[in-house]
Amino acid sequence: MFGFVINKLKNRKWLNLCLLMGVALFIALFVCHPMFEKDAGNQILDRLFTDHATQQNEFPAQMSREGTYAVADYSDSRSVLDKLSGYEQKWTEYVDIDKVSAQQLITLSGGRADAEFGGLNNYFTIGYLPELSEYADVVKSQTDEKKSDTSENLDETQANKENTSTDTGVFKCSISEKTMDHYGLVAGEKIYLQVPDGSGKKEIPFVISQICREKDINDPYWAKTLSDMGDVIFVSQDVFDEMMQYYSEDNISYSDFLMLDYRQINTENASLYDGYMEQFKDADKLYSDNIRDTLDSFFSQQKTIKLMLWALELPCLVLLVLFIRMISAQILSLEENDILVLRSRGATKLQVFILYLQQSGIIAFSGCILGIVLGYIMCRAAASTDGFLKFTAKDIGTYRFVWQMIVYAVAAAVIMVLFITVPVWKKSKDAISDRSSRGRISKKKPLWEKCFIDVVLLALSAYLLYNYNKQKSTLAIAVLENKSIDPVMILDNSLFIFAAALLCVRLTGLIILLVDRLFKKHFSPAMYASFLQLKRTRYNQGFLAVFLIMTVAGGIFDANMARTMNSNMEQRIIYNVGCDAIYNEDFRLRIQHNKDGSVNWMYDEPDFGRYESLKNAGICDGVTRVIEDEKVDISANSGSVSDANLMAINTKEFGQTAKLQSDQNDDINDKHWFNYLNELAKEPDGVIISSNLAKDLELKVGDSLNYSRYVPKAVGDDEIYASENAKVCAIVKGFPGYERYTYETDADGNVTEHERYLIVANYATVVEKFGMTPYSVWMNLSKGKSVEDIVGYLGGENSGDNDIKTTDGSSAISDSMDTTTDNQNKKDSSEIYKNLTSAQQLIDENKNSATVQITNGMFTLSFILSLIVCSVGFLLYWVMTLKQRELQFGIYRAMGMRMREVKAMLINEQIFLSFLPLLAGTGIGIAATAMFVRLISIIYLPQKHNIGVNVYIYPSDMLELAGVLFVAIAVCYVVISRLLRSMKIAQALRLGEDS
Repeated sequence: MFGFVINKLKNRKWLNLCLLMGVALFIALFVCHPMFEKDAGNQILDRLFTDHATQQNEFPAQMSREGTYAVADYSDSRSVLDKLSGYEQKWTEYVDIDKVSAQQLITLSGGRADAEFGGLNNYFTIGYLPELSEYADVVKSQTDEKKSDTSENLDETQANKENTSTDTGVFKCSISEKTMDHYGLVAGEKIYLQVPDGSGKKEIPFVISQICREKDINDPYWAKTLSDMGDVIFVSQDVFDEMMQYYSEDNISYSDFLMLDYRQINTENASLYDGYMEQFKDADKLYSDNIRDTLDSFFSQQKTIKLMLWALELPCLVLLVLFIRMISAQILSLEENDILVLRSRGATKLQVFILYLQQSGIIAFSGCILGIVLGYIMCRAAASTDGFLKFTAKDIGTYRFVWQMIVYAVAAAVIMVLFITVPVWKKSKDAISDRSSRGRISKKKPLWEKCFIDVVLLALSAYLLYNYNKQKSTLAIAVLENKSIDPVMILDNSLFIFAAALLCVRLTGLIILLVDRLFKKHFSPAMYASFLQLKRTRYNQGFLAVFLIMTVAGGIFDANMARTMNSNMEQRIIYNVGCDAIYNEDFRLRIQHNKDGSVNWMYDEPDFGRYESLKNAGICDGVTRVIEDEKVDISANSGSVSDANLMAINTKEFGQTAKLQSDQNDDINDKHWFNYLNELAKEPDGVIISSNLAKDLELKVGDSLNYSRYVPKAVGDDEIYASENAKVCAIVKGFPGYERYTYETDADGNVTEHERYLIVANYATVVEKFGMTPYSVWMNLSKGKSVEDIVGYLGGENSGDNDIKTTDGSSAISDSMDTTTDNQNKKDSSEIYKNLTSAQQLIDENKNSATVQITNGMFTLSFILSLIVCSVGFLLYWVMTLKQRELQFGIYRAMGMRMREVKAMLINEQIFLSFLPLLAGTGIGIAATAMFVRLISIIYLPQKHNIGVNVYIYPSDMLELAGVLFVAIAVCYVVISRLLRSMKIAQALRLGEDS
């Protein structure tokens, strides 16, 4: 039996190879899902942890416990620390992740203290931080020898010998720079601390032996920084144990922070660890962590990724199913006689079914092996994209084979076996006499055409589109709140394309009947025979038309959707940044508290000359200072607004540096934005305002307004210190760096949309009226230069070395986990990157986000597969059709029809069965683009913006699709011509006699 099946496969090897290709591609696309889902999930997790570290300024994976113990229950500090270590061991027993670092701090309540040089009644806490010597540097020591920015560490061994001075009774301690500045203390100064002693208080002297600061404040160890421990005086373990005797009836306060390697949390263990941490919290009310919030956000986004993957894969899977159905139907049609012979020789339906089940099983098994390999390659190729049809050599090492791919492959193979084999059961008739009736061309109208399913589906698609368009704002907010998207919103365009394809098949049939009725009397014999064939086979040929239309329309839509998403994201990022790069300079705020209760403050401006020198170095074409204040009050005769955004600019420098990303069709504003800068330059006290501000305050050009600014937060809260009257010079809808819409998320995760107002003033006027305040440096890069050149130049100037290695800043875990480096250049480079915002950097980060990467990858795969399947399917269908009609053409030739007329007949059929569907597919693809692209863009661009979503259609994509189809048609025509030329009339007629 098995040998018989192998021979059957060999007899039609080319058709079976095409079927194998379709099955392998179907399985490959199927197995892409688990691999993409897992690795995209890991990418989301990494991004969420990194974002948490950046936004919250803390290590993103820490477990902690804070509370108190009774001093009487513990003999010394070691027993307390051992207790804390026990908690850590218990946590990591379940959450099996490597420890990055741990910080344990124990403190005694301390008391009031007087300082030797004048500080009275200050409150200090006595603390012991075991790893202080390892992670802190000495700034000043008791000998007043300055050791700022050196590598000298606290020597705890020496401290243990010196910190218990029995002859003098003075204990040595260390304090942080924050404590030194806050209390005005100096190294070598004594502190007289009041500690409990039986019924009263005992004064114990401490001498400040060392003033310290963090070696690297970004080290994961510093869950609590020294600044957070501002009232703590640090002592050695021996001193702390001695102090415990005085506080025997008191409590020891402790904080224990365990930092874990978040890179080991992945899609496979995230749910398990989240459950364990939830149990920790339920069992221990003092336990806390910052991991569960990140995981909650991940689980929500993971669900969205799953739905999105299926929604993006489904149209391509349907296309492959159509391709496989077309090939398998052709094979089954050619093997009808074989089935009849088997049935006539006594084979039962079940035996015939098992025979073809084995045949399809061999193909499915082979496709399963090929599909797994091909799926792995396809997934990694899709992951390497950073745009539509843009494959890069970026690192995709995280995308690895997962065991679930085998399960998906087997499931897809089973589906294919059933899909290919089930129609055989229907073809197995009881009598060989049924052959003649089965051999006739079916003229029965399909069920979908009888029931107008095409019209119903088209109406359903239109209703869904209308309904979703009405809910755009709600859908956008849902996306911003990380809620699951509705997959039907993505699939609606596929429903529209399918319904429109069916409708086009119906209309094509009507066009054929109409042309035949109008011109039948004028047809030549060849043309008459052609239309007769079209009328007879129009129901059977509809499958090819639907296949071509869906392929072309789907390819066009995928290309346009990907281009629109990528282009709009880039445009918005460029607009939001406003220039090539922005450096947020560090300003030092000096505050003076006067005896009368008033406060004087001022900012020290850094050296702006080093940025201007970037122009002389040929790195930048433009550099300018921009003061930005997001808390400005504006008032006019008709009312007032608060929290407006102020920008103070030098109009000439700003025009040479900033960029305003224009709308695709027209400029955002009524005229070029340089005209507004010219108007501002003419009026020293003038301002440019945003259109929404002008509308709300009923302002127009020439009107006056007043704007006020608040003191820095470090000085006071909600205190206005200066105001200025200004004249409105211009009103704009868009301006470089001005985002009209902002979104705030409350504690419950609900997102609220707000509008921001803009006021732009002259830099010199603002500095004169309000004094120097922090500004950012905007830069316009010279041609061929990049952000790395800026970092190298500024870092080289600061450190004396231009050869600086850059860091990508992608991980919150310091490189000191693996190696420790004292290379100051790297530190400078890292600090510069931290304060630098680059449009290109943001674009690159956006391209590498999981959602965008999945979309670009799947649209690219779908487009390429569409081209392959369409070309192979189109060529194969027509070649097989010609083979089946060989007898018919032989008869025509025997009747005197010339070869030229036969070719004309085939060309006419190609026009109605191929050219019209291709043309319809193009129109439907463009229509789907116009109708659905803006709606689906909500998933990727949910925020409202000054720049609306513009649809992009790249001619190059259309030319690629048209070129491939043209080649397929040309090859098909050449193959048909050769087949016709090689056809022998006598052989064809003999074929008719044999049949």
